[in-house]
Amino acid sequence: MADTISTITAVASVVIASMLFYVLAGRLGKTSEGSGTKYAPFTGGEDIPASRGKYHSDLFVYAALFMVFEVFGLLLASAVSSLSLVWPLVFTVTGGIGVMVILIWFVQTGGSELA
Repeated sequence: MADTISTITAVASVVIASMLFYVLAGRLGKTSEGSGTKYAPFTGGEDIPASRGKYHSDLFVYAALFMVFEVFGLLLASAVSSLSLVWPLVFTVTGGIGVMVILIWFVQTGGSELA
């Protein structure tokens, strides 16, 4: 029981610390005021040349999908060896939601079409 509480505390502290870092970095980051292309985000005060069109790499999309499925499979396989039924269920639900989000992204990037 103490092991489960320490694991939940560790995961919660990592999530909370990450969220705090994200909020602090966003508030402390450099902002610019003005209008025009030189004041657009990530320009660094330079004029941005016209874009060459949308770049789409099928290999990148398949590599990203492979990474998601591989990490999900490894997490689920390691959760199955636990003594409790909670971790396999947690990883199955969160992994299923993650895979669903990635597949929606895959369809929106033009990698596939829904029938």
